[in-house]
Amino acid sequence: MKAAWIADANAGDLSIRVGEIDAPAPADDRLLIDVEAVGLTFAEPTWVTNGATPLADGSRRPLPVVIGHEFAGTVAQVGSATHGFSVGDRVVGLIDFWRNGAAAEQASVLPGEVAKLPDRVTSVDASTLPIGALTAWQAFFDHARLATGETVLVHGGAGAVGTFAIQIAKAAGARVVATARGGEAVALCLALGADVAIDTETQRFEDFAGHVDVVFDTVGRDLLERSWRFVKPAARLVTISGEAEDAPSPERAASLGIEAYWFIVRPDAAQLGEIAQWVADGRIKAQVDLVYALADAAKAFAEAPGRKKRGKTVLTI
Repeated sequence: MKAAWIADANAGDLSIRVGEIDAPAPADDRLLIDVEAVGLTFAEPTWVTNGATPLADGSRRPLPVVIGHEFAGTVAQVGSATHGFSVGDRVVGLIDFWRNGAAAEQASVLPGEVAKLPDRVTSVDASTLPIGALTAWQAFFDHARLATGETVLVHGGAGAVGTFAIQIAKAAGARVVATARGGEAVALCLALGADVAIDTETQRFEDFAGHVDVVFDTVGRDLLERSWRFVKPAARLVTISGEAEDAPSPERAASLGIEAYWFIVRPDAAQLGEIAQWVADGRIKAQVDLVYALADAAKAFAEAPGRKKRGKTVLTI
């Protein structure tokens, strides 16, 4: 089957290849999916899951590593030990990051990694949900415990995660303040429902945000550090930037009287199914930046650096 993969873990995105590899073998506990669309995360070639870092048992993850872990498609085969799915079901899902991804004609997935997809949601739109929307969902509801009427500050509101964060927080009844770089990005944040959008190229969020109950940071670096100094007691600060060793210090959080969390999105079929229904109902809308064909996967990565992104880049299979 045709697929896009990392051929050399040390060369990162420069080693992405598209060609023929073996199709995944059927398994009793797996579903085989005919993939239709895959969301791209441009940092993926730098992840520890790309074959550059040993596995837990000390062995190297074998190459090639198929990219693209969020996807939409159709069930092609069901394992004998799986339940709840039939051949022909449209699905959306997030494959665990330590396994091969879905930038291929077929992918092998666990039933708990996928949710059925409403007919009103296209495969391209659906492929943007499992990382972007699910990350925002888990940030607000699993970690920050967002309540109606609270104020949220979203750093990186025009990005693949931030565009969903604005919409999900608004749909949950929050007041939303978003930061973004440049006038076009600020306009997008306002169009998505942000009550206030702050241009970080010309403005300091501290001067315009007012009181906030939750900070959701998708950017890191200076914005995250300044957020530590900005938040007031009882606030919750959630970030997805950096790695675990850079996670917010519990001691620092305790000294400020706040809660602080770092996390990586995890597959959750029930949450993903609810998100897909919110899209079908029009409560949130997918933000697709660019669409490439599978054959142009390497081109998509090569063109990404320095390009302003407004939502998710997608591969179609």
